[in-house]
Amino acid sequence: MLGRIYVTMNKRNRLITLLIAILAIFLLAGCAGGNYGKLHRDRDLDNMFLSFQVLPDHHYYTTGGYDAPQAILAIQNDYELVDTGNLWVTIPNVSSDQIRKWVDTIGPDDNFRGKNAYYAAYIMDPDGKRVGVWYAFEPFATVKFYAGNKIEVYPPDLNLRFQQNKGLRVPFKL
Repeated sequence: MLGRIYVTMNKRNRLITLLIAILAIFLLAGCAGGNYGKLHRDRDLDNMFLSFQVLPDHHYYTTGGYDAPQAILAIQNDYELVDTGNLWVTIPNVSSDQIRKWVDTIGPDDNFRGKNAYYAAYIMDPDGKRVGVWYAFEPFATVKFYAGNKIEVYPPDLNLRFQQNKGLRVPFKL
């Protein structure tokens, strides 16, 4: 009797292990697919924002509020931002004064690698070509590319920002 129970349980455990392995393979294959870009950190871009320079031939977007954005995005004119969740606000005719207002609103303590530091990075397509600029408190982002020079950039996690400001300990990768 105990032998039958052992054999039955052993077969069930193998089946469960096999199903979990197959599910993991499908999940990993799904994540590996797609046309994803990445961010390439550049300290010169930090200086560009801190000196209030405007990139020519770029469309500007913000998220988290116009007056005090959580992130600033600049995408080259030959790319179109896909914003299905209406999370980014288009900012027409960005001037040096506008960038100064944003950076001043962010606060000088947040610009110099403090607890709430902002990071500038180039947005790179899957082939390594620069297609835009990211400036936010998170040094990472999900960037998807679609046919017809369409790009989707996920905004930073505003809940993470709220937790950091409350002094809670949260994982933060650099």
